[in-house]
Parts: sequence; C-alpha cells; structure tokens
Amino acid sequence: MVDFQRKKNIRKVIYSRITIFVLFVVVIFLLRAVYDIYKKERVSFKSVASVEENYNDLKNRQSMLKSEIERLNTDKGVEEEIRSKFSVSKPGETVVVIVDNSSNTSTDSENTGQSFWQKIFGWMW
Repeated sequence: MVDFQRKKNIRKVIYSRITIFVLFVVVIFLLRAVYDIYKKERVSFKSVASVEENYNDLKNRQSMLKSEIERLNTDKGVEEEIRSKFSVSKPGETVVVIVDNSSNTSTDSENTGQSFWQKIFGWMW
C-alpha cells in the first residue's frame, strides 16, 4: 500500500500544472534552439554553394591564364600582343589607319529630316 501511495504522490507531482508548465517552457527553448541551428545550416549551405561556384570560376580563370602565359612565352604571341596594344610595325612595314565616315552621314540625315519651315528659319538665324 505504501508503494501505491508513493506512486500516487509521484504522479501528482509529474502531472501538476507547474511541472507541465516547466516542461512546456523547456520544450519551447529546445525548439527555438533547433530552429536557430536549422537557420545557420541553411546559411552555411548557401555559403558552401557560393564558395564552390567561386572556386570553379577561379579554376577556369587559372586555366585561361595558363594558356595565355603559354601563348606569350612564344615570339609570335609576344609580337601579336605588342602589335595589338601599341600599334607598332616592323621596319619596312607600313601602318594603314582606316577612318569611318559615320559622322558625315549622321549630319546629312539630320538636315534632310527638317521641315520646310525649319529650313527657312534656319537660313534666317
């Protein structure tokens, strides 16, 4: 009978409102901590994806730069680079510069787009 009374007292304490309230508060704190960890995991997952993408871009750039260095290690590559940057020529060669007449055609089209009265007032002023 004493054993039965002891179990009854333990059940009273466990199922009391204060104990349930304390357990409820503990569960809320635990859920909040789990949610915070979940948010951090999502941020770190996005960060890892960004770092991997950046790493792949850098590897591609490294291979491009290696091929550019190999090209510049040859005499032909050095000559091409110097000619493209500085517009120079070898002795005996001539440099031809071609100028586009796009500026003249735009002024002609502006004059033809004027109305009759604009042309007359243009002569007066």
